[in-house]
Amino acid sequence: MKIVDTNIVLRWLLADHNELSAKAEKIVNKSKPSTLMVTDVIVAEIVYVLIGLGKNRTQVFEAINLLIRTIEFKFENESIISKTNQYIKITKLDFADCYLLARSIVEKNEILSFDNALNKEYIKSVS
Repeated sequence: MKIVDTNIVLRWLLADHNELSAKAEKIVNKSKPSTLMVTDVIVAEIVYVLIGLGKNRTQVFEAINLLIRTIEFKFENESIISKTNQYIKITKLDFADCYLLARSIVEKNEILSFDNALNKEYIKSVS
């Protein structure tokens, strides 16, 4: 197992740098299934970078979905990241709040927050 950093995943996703994107593509293509670990922190950074590049929520959703479907990648918490990605698409919450919401649902934990938007989504999700 190898842990990949944000830059490798972004170069692979965006194909925006001739040399580094080619190297990232080679890393992914030469890897066996489930051997490239993508941590939750890396997913968060990918989302924030994509949004910073002007990608809309649907484009971010599709990018994370592509990662999830690519067999070479393994996620630290795939069920939580998958659910987080759904919330990215259907809510206006930021990644951290989507992650908290997803984690609370998957792990059946209550959320305590002063964030009204997060609390509203949490109540909708558990009702």
